[in-house]
Amino acid sequence: MPFKVRCTLVCFMGDEERFPCHFNYKIGDSFIFDGEKFIGRICPGLFATGMPTISVLHRSGSVHPSRITFRYSGLSARDKSMKKYDGMGFRPLQAPPEGALPQHVKLLSAAPKTEFENGWGFVCGDSRTSAYFAGEAYDLADVGDSTPYYRRQMAILDKIKARPGLTAKEVVAGFTDWERNEIYPPLTQFNTRLFMDELAATGYIEYHGIKAYPAARGTAKSRKTSKNRL
Repeated sequence: MPFKVRCTLVCFMGDEERFPCHFNYKIGDSFIFDGEKFIGRICPGLFATGMPTISVLHRSGSVHPSRITFRYSGLSARDKSMKKYDGMGFRPLQAPPEGALPQHVKLLSAAPKTEFENGWGFVCGDSRTSAYFAGEAYDLADVGDSTPYYRRQMAILDKIKARPGLTAKEVVAGFTDWERNEIYPPLTQFNTRLFMDELAATGYIEYHGIKAYPAARGTAKSRKTSKNRL
């Protein structure tokens, strides 16, 4: 379901001193897509490269990019002798290759990683400068066509706050037949689990086994209230 996406400039992978960024971006600059509009300064050079990434993060959060195995496998070097093992001819590196520029190893360490990453990046269209933006799904989208889904998620959160430790099946049972089936989107068992997983991914709830409990964000005062968010 929909997420808010924040994109932050983390480095220039090209040579920004010799080929300066003509949008005058600085490391740490960011912009947001909240589900219906962009907030912040966006260089037109990011349209072609950034929009596909933003679209994926908005619709599916970290689910897609977090499961790209390449991101967790560390650095490699060509080695023809290894082709009989991997089918291509690569071997893992234990350290960055000699002479590698810092910006080229900043985003992919030599050591394999052991935890999922939430973000997913893209590079501007000027290959001389190569401004690298890290995108992240950092919150639930609550505007535009995301509104019905957000209201359902907040209604689920209300149930969990009222009775911590509910399972997805118990959450569904806490709504009347009319509330489950006559309000869009309908609260099926499958949809409810998806909604709860996204509440967990954005810090509203946390799972202890299959039971859900309010998390730090979920126990804070809600940013949006509605008498009709069933």
